[in-house]
Amino acid sequence: MTNSILSFLFSLIGFKPIEEEQAPKEEEEEACEYLASSTFVVEEQHFNEKTNIRNNDWLCNLSKMDLCKILSSTIADYPQVADGIYTRHYKKNKDDLEDLKSLRNQAKLVCHSLDNLRPSEQFGRASEISNALQLLLYAAIENHHSFVSLFGLIILAQESLNCPSEVRQHIFSDVKFGRAIILEISKVLKNFNLYNCGDFNYKWSLLSDNHDSWFDSLQHICTRLSRYDITWEYRKEYGEVILISQRYYKHQ
Repeated sequence: MTNSILSFLFSLIGFKPIEEEQAPKEEEEEACEYLASSTFVVEEQHFNEKTNIRNNDWLCNLSKMDLCKILSSTIADYPQVADGIYTRHYKKNKDDLEDLKSLRNQAKLVCHSLDNLRPSEQFGRASEISNALQLLLYAAIENHHSFVSLFGLIILAQESLNCPSEVRQHIFSDVKFGRAIILEISKVLKNFNLYNCGDFNYKWSLLSDNHDSWFDSLQHICTRLSRYDITWEYRKEYGEVILISQRYYKHQ
């Protein structure tokens, strides 16, 4: 536990274990982004996002060695700071990722539960799948950080698009499950909170079955879902979600 805490704390200012240094560059994490989001620097409820960035510019201009000295002396004088940072960021992020992995596993089980049945039987029981997916949809958006809700909805869309064709036709053409997903994604993006969302591109890489970014995955599901919803009056929502999400992808 001690080594985990120390490794995490030093990762805040850019010092990483040898094996992490050998990882692809796109997985590298910005030191000042981690430090600026911690309770050691600023309390989120007292400042809005733009004020946080402006007030913490000085941190980004410090060298890694200066940041190391600040962090080391603070931990020496106030050990509870180390515990607080570890619990709030590392442990919470780890729990969030485990929840998302669990969501993917549950969605896979639901979406493939009828795979061994004949197409006619699959269609007859497709409502069971749609009902189960609705419950997973509620779980994906309930009481989570913005990035967790966004990732959960992308994962749910990905897995539901892998349902057998008869089930998929019912879910997206009849029940309009894709429309429900895209509206929830739109809601998350329009109220997106970057607080505690640092390095979420890297977090997605720990969840993805391929090498696509979360933005690429979102584009892909929006394109596929829109094909099932060509008569929807607000079909442009599928495109607007992509436009809104670009700002957060570029932010990273």
